[in-house]
Amino acid sequence: MADGGVVGILYRSGSPADALGRFELTVRPDGSARLDHRDVTGLRRWTARLERVLWPQILDMLSRSGFPTITPAPIPPGAARRELIVEPVGELVFAWNDTTEPAILDVFGILDALVRQVSGGAVRSTADELPRVVHRRVSETERSESASIVSGAAAFGTIGRRPALAVVQDDITLSSLPDRTPLGPSIPVPAPVRAAALAAGEGDLLASAGDDRVIRVYDVRTGRALHARAGHRGPVSGVAAAEIAGRPVALSAGDDGDIRIWAADTAADLGTISVREGGLTSVCHARIAERDLICAGADDGVVRVWDGADRRIVGTLRGHTGWVNAVAMAGDGDRALVASGGADGVVRLWDLSGERELHTLAGHTDSVTGVVLTMAGGHLMVGSCSLDGTVRTWDATTGEPLADWSADSGWLTGIGSMSVDDEPAVVTAGMDGGVRLWAALSGAPIATVAAEPLVPSCVATGPRVVAAGYKDGSLRIWSDGALVRAVPASDGAISAIAFGPDGLISGTDNGTVRVHDVGSGDELQVPTPHTAPVLSLAFAEDLLISGSADATVRTWDALSGTPRARLRGHTGGIAAVATGRVGGRLVIASGGYDRVVRTWDAVSGWPLLAIHGHMYPVYVLAFGDGLLASASYDGGVRVWDATSGAQVALLPGNDGPIRALCFEENDLAVAAEDGAVRLWRLPAGELIGEVKVPQTPLAVAFVDDRLQAAGAQGLTTIDAW
Repeated sequence: MADGGVVGILYRSGSPADALGRFELTVRPDGSARLDHRDVTGLRRWTARLERVLWPQILDMLSRSGFPTITPAPIPPGAARRELIVEPVGELVFAWNDTTEPAILDVFGILDALVRQVSGGAVRSTADELPRVVHRRVSETERSESASIVSGAAAFGTIGRRPALAVVQDDITLSSLPDRTPLGPSIPVPAPVRAAALAAGEGDLLASAGDDRVIRVYDVRTGRALHARAGHRGPVSGVAAAEIAGRPVALSAGDDGDIRIWAADTAADLGTISVREGGLTSVCHARIAERDLICAGADDGVVRVWDGADRRIVGTLRGHTGWVNAVAMAGDGDRALVASGGADGVVRLWDLSGERELHTLAGHTDSVTGVVLTMAGGHLMVGSCSLDGTVRTWDATTGEPLADWSADSGWLTGIGSMSVDDEPAVVTAGMDGGVRLWAALSGAPIATVAAEPLVPSCVATGPRVVAAGYKDGSLRIWSDGALVRAVPASDGAISAIAFGPDGLISGTDNGTVRVHDVGSGDELQVPTPHTAPVLSLAFAEDLLISGSADATVRTWDALSGTPRARLRGHTGGIAAVATGRVGGRLVIASGGYDRVVRTWDAVSGWPLLAIHGHMYPVYVLAFGDGLLASASYDGGVRVWDATSGAQVALLPGNDGPIRALCFEENDLAVAAEDGAVRLWRLPAGELIGEVKVPQTPLAVAFVDDRLQAAGAQGLTTIDAW
């Protein structure tokens, strides 16, 4: 098949109505890839460039599998399916879990990994068992403007103890109720907003959030932003530990082109360095000649260095002919040296002073995936690993090669350095699951630290300590060759790790940064908030609650923005959150694309109920007196006993998604996407009345015993039923 004139491979699966949506991946011989993902909220599209090793590998696997002469097993009714089209060779349709043709599973393994990587982790229906092989990832389109869900948000609450309304479109406008007197100037929003919440009580707080993943909280009396919790807008590609101005910090580099700086002890956001030319692939720190230097490699092939004190760029190193995958820094006296490697298969060594290239270190036949700079026999040594499966070392002073060897691990995913019996050694991680230790000056094997069935995506070393991050999201830590800690999977494949004086820092393909205690593996800090668009917000007393497409619910101190809890249990994005008192206890309810309504103790974060019954994603929730109402994409409204989870009522008659719910004693107002607002008497489920409003209602509330429906064009008061 390698010579069969294949011009493209198309891989697709799913349905737009499914919780995880439908994806369609196209891969071409020139290394280009395109991914379309459509779900109930619209269409997203990405393009990217792939490592050159992938195309021949896929063709070879297809040829060995016997494609297209394979006869797939019959697909059971209702089973998930996936289609594989190889142009112009043929096409086949398989059940998602079809294992009757194991040879084709290797092909699906690569394509599944590409779906995950091209989407930046946004398409969560597939697994990723590859090292980073996707670069220059571009989001061509955001959510379609013709998506089934109208954009924008509205929220009722109080300002100065008076009823008030906030409406968010291109900006946030505030007005009192019922007279609609403007309350101060409008507040601009920098990205599409999917959710807003206005506090009820004396807080006078407004929260907004959306596609940029940033949760912003404002004091509406002054219009001043109190705090904003932000994180990377894509996978974390590199992490590093540093001490800058006497403070321990964690550095994270993202596919979004940002280096974020976090306080390692408090998780406070200390600022951002932005590289607007493309995504970042790696980051490192070194203190050289009394200067804290931060170095990053990028998809545009440029290596950049900043002064950590003032974040001023002090070096721009150009020479690579493809993306840069890895960087390292070290001091040679007062001289700062930078090593870099990437898609051109070359390791380059630079003198930062004058931005001079000292040596071009050739020998690898495929992309370089890791580099280290370390001392060996009194001299500085460069080490590297590659997708060609080899490890190489050079004398950094002369550029002369010291050793090269095959690591017998397939594609190599990372390299680190340490000392063993006072001799220099390197540690490698590879696609066969092996973490191995080698003599740096000869390539002689010293030990196999781990031989796991899981694929390590990255490796880091400290004094006598080795850590590996895995594609399933787990971490393992070894000391003196013995496994001392296995940290279970969290949210997202581990994409980068680094040791620091205060712990082990990890980054994931979902954009999360974490700081772990090396001894226990426990999370000390989670600096980043949500790793996908924020779809829902609610206030409750001193808490702000947020729900995201990353399938987590988080709680924050409403005034300071300090993280309180992370609530996990959903398997799909969270489209709705609400709060209420149940039996004297403050309770959070959440629902979304997995069609499950969950409740939690708001103080402890302890899970309470998991309520099943909806056939489609849950978009809206509301608490009443002992009741909880939930509404689905298909217009279904169900009312539950908030204590037991038993269904109290099923309310029919809605055509299309529900946009808002609101209780007033035993009455429930239901506002639909088509502008219909219905009032139901509970628990009998009696329809009291129905009114059509002239716009899509974004929120409804009872104000002075009158039902108000707010939309992007204003407020509608409903008097008659």
